[in-house]
Amino acid sequence: MTNEGDPKEREAIPTKEPFEVWWPKYLARVKESAESAERHLEVPAGTISSIPNEPDFIATVKTYAVIEPILNELIAQNPPLPPWGNMLGLMTFGQSTRENFRTFVTALNMSGSSGKLKLADGLGLLKKHEIDFIQAVARIRNRYAHNVKNMHRPLTEILAEEQPHHGRIVEHLTGMRATLPLPLGLGNDFLKAFMYHRLADYLAAALHTLRPPPPPEGGILGRLFGLSEDADTASVADRGER
Repeated sequence: MTNEGDPKEREAIPTKEPFEVWWPKYLARVKESAESAERHLEVPAGTISSIPNEPDFIATVKTYAVIEPILNELIAQNPPLPPWGNMLGLMTFGQSTRENFRTFVTALNMSGSSGKLKLADGLGLLKKHEIDFIQAVARIRNRYAHNVKNMHRPLTEILAEEQPHHGRIVEHLTGMRATLPLPLGLGNDFLKAFMYHRLADYLAAALHTLRPPPPPEGGILGRLFGLSEDADTASVADRGER
């Protein structure tokens, strides 16, 4: 089994480091991503980071419940603009229009030819492996949520029933090139853990888009010319004294 994710994600994993070195670093990034999402969604600490320890049904439903509001925000923050450009687009989209667009997005189904995933894909907001992941979670969540008899069934059973129709669903859900049955000793806890890691990757990318890092000190021009904000201010003061 190997990690399927985006090529850039694979490059980010320091494979030359021993497992015992890079694995704790990766888990720390997963933890940071979950905690950042908890703060962003204004939910109690541990709401997301507890997913690997939840029963399979709760873990899957909770994963979906975290994915959807973040996706709603991503789409609502990037309304399609008129063909004549961003400047006129910003003038066209007033506050009420943006709120209406957010309401429209929230009411859409997740999948389908006119669903949220299709719209997000068209707007260039998600990578293919993120779409595959969300679709896999949605299928499993629907199996759990729409039939009370499934609530106590293990994740491996639900996936085994989905696999003949969606052959790569385990891979899409976990990011690992794997199919059922899993190697001896790997089961529901393994699947939940890597579903959670996949969720953390999605959240990290989404929050980076929703809350981009601040510009470099001194602004973009300051970075280009090697000036800090203090240095720029000092040069202005010097000119004033002269």
